[in-house]
Amino acid sequence: MQRYRTTERMQIRLLASEVLRVKSIVAVQGMELTDEIQTMIATQVAMMVFGLESMEDDLSLDWLRNWQQILVYPTPFHNGRENVLGFNGILLSRAAIESGETQYQGGIVINWQDDHPHPLRAYANQVLMHEMAHKLDMLDGDTNGHPPLHKNMSEKQWFAAFENAFEDLNRRIQHGKPTAINPYAATNPAEFFAVATEYFFEAPLLLYRTYPKVYQQLSLFYKQNPIAK
Repeated sequence: MQRYRTTERMQIRLLASEVLRVKSIVAVQGMELTDEIQTMIATQVAMMVFGLESMEDDLSLDWLRNWQQILVYPTPFHNGRENVLGFNGILLSRAAIESGETQYQGGIVINWQDDHPHPLRAYANQVLMHEMAHKLDMLDGDTNGHPPLHKNMSEKQWFAAFENAFEDLNRRIQHGKPTAINPYAATNPAEFFAVATEYFFEAPLLLYRTYPKVYQQLSLFYKQNPIAK
């Protein structure tokens, strides 16, 4: 919140209040969900969509329309799935311990251990913003690292920025070179977009120095410019 001006902070608080009013934040597996924690979570949501929601449109939360609740575990959790291989040997389902997850027709699942306010770690780690990025990505029907772009944005420039950065990250990993951002972003374009979103909000200068064109596209999409604050 420190990077925002006073008037912007007031708007974010109003937006967070609306998130708390219309969305559910639910504790699971013994998580103690205090009012303070709920406010922190709602504020993270508000900060992410602050530039997307118009204060003049009665806070419709249209960009949040494809989810209704956030489940909060106290620590990383088992995803409840089993390892299932298809007839061609492709892994169809994977059992794993997760920090967060979301599905096309479901809500958002996070764990508070990774989501609570913390100093910058070796890699940016904003699990709620990561999962919310997936939800934004899903708004156009696909999970492919390409959310619905605004009318003033160029599809060609978006794809060029993200494809070049994705390929660069994969090359660095393949050649054993260090990566400035979390190598998990190399999993697929959807994960690259979600990880880049984490850096945009938590370590914007690092993202700008590493992949400036990705930063520029995210700045246009989220209608925010964190390094200018």
